[in-house]
Amino acid sequence: MRTTPSVSGKPLAAPPLLDLAIRLTGEDRVAGAMHLYRDLIATRRRNVLIFTGIALLLIVVGQLSTSWGGRGRSDFALMGRNFLDALIGPIGILLATFALAGGIAYAFFGASTRHRLRRWYRNEGLFAATPCSYRLHEGGLDSSEPHHRSHIPAWRLRQLAESGDHFFIEIQGIDDLVALPKRDLSTDQRRHLQDWARFCIGQAKPSDIDAPEQSATEPANEASLDLRFHLTPEDRTAAVLRQQERFWPRSRLLRRTAFGLVLALLLVPAVMLFLWSIDPDRVPFEFALPLFAEMAVKTFWPVTAGLCGLVLLGYVTTPLFMRLNAKSLGKTLHQRASDDEIRVMVSPEGATSRQRGLESRYDWAAFTGIERRGEHIFVLLRHGDPLLLPVRVLNSDQMQLFDRLAASHIDRAGDTA
Repeated sequence: MRTTPSVSGKPLAAPPLLDLAIRLTGEDRVAGAMHLYRDLIATRRRNVLIFTGIALLLIVVGQLSTSWGGRGRSDFALMGRNFLDALIGPIGILLATFALAGGIAYAFFGASTRHRLRRWYRNEGLFAATPCSYRLHEGGLDSSEPHHRSHIPAWRLRQLAESGDHFFIEIQGIDDLVALPKRDLSTDQRRHLQDWARFCIGQAKPSDIDAPEQSATEPANEASLDLRFHLTPEDRTAAVLRQQERFWPRSRLLRRTAFGLVLALLLVPAVMLFLWSIDPDRVPFEFALPLFAEMAVKTFWPVTAGLCGLVLLGYVTTPLFMRLNAKSLGKTLHQRASDDEIRVMVSPEGATSRQRGLESRYDWAAFTGIERRGEHIFVLLRHGDPLLLPVRVLNSDQMQLFDRLAASHIDRAGDTA
């Protein structure tokens, strides 16, 4: 998805206060994710061409070695004729199949990614419209949605980007943004938005922002938690793996494997039936059927067995590849983000998360459950990604207090081992 910066010069005077009322839909979330991770999507799309090229090269080299290994090893003309003859036969069909599959995958990679994001947001219950309000002022941006309020200071704004249907307010140091659909913005509001972005983006960071935050900023309460930590690549890997396992649950993987086995078992008979149907000299079906059965059992069973083996191998190795992909993606996301200290405060009134100027406040009604996965706790939100708490930052007393607060205010039905 192509986007362009939507800020030119910087105004001399602070723009007026701008209040926006937005209904954020699932399509807006998809557009935001496509913009936020456009570099990662582009890299994966290029990888499709690279892997397709490698596969085609291996097939060609294998056929060349076969042609070279026959009679007339020193006869290059004979080798060339053998290679060209092979291209007319099954090898050519295999090359064309790989090339076509790679070209289709490359051409429709963006559409398939968008489709997967839609399915993810729909599965997570994030596709329904959510009423959101935004206040844009000279100090930054304040947002509010049901049971959740946040503040983004002006100095953490990176740029205002624009696509055909949206404005995207990008934020420095974190993988997040604010997507504003143009359908909810008047012409005057769009102009004020751009004036606000020109004024705010590029503001100097306050000199005291990196000073350690004092606990005195929040009232002391023996029934409250005050946790401080830095996210590690392992923490981000755990978050990515959770998303992948929810997107690919075991039941869905079993269904796809069963479908693959049925397809593998029926593929050879289907090809034989197709070839018989287009043969002008074909024998009647009642005579051809016993022949088909004999050929399938005696001649083509290795092909069927090999296809079934590939399907079962995919089922067995999918969890391994998911973990490897999550580890790689978690490392990449960690490199993209700034290593800021995160402060999470949990009290009977709700939860607050702070990260170098960024602040999010949640009422308990914003949470739907708790998931425990190994060394991580995910506090699930009704709208948005869950709040991640590494178990290492809680001692036994804090864990007991957290459990009491969670049990008192949110549904624990989402607990997993």
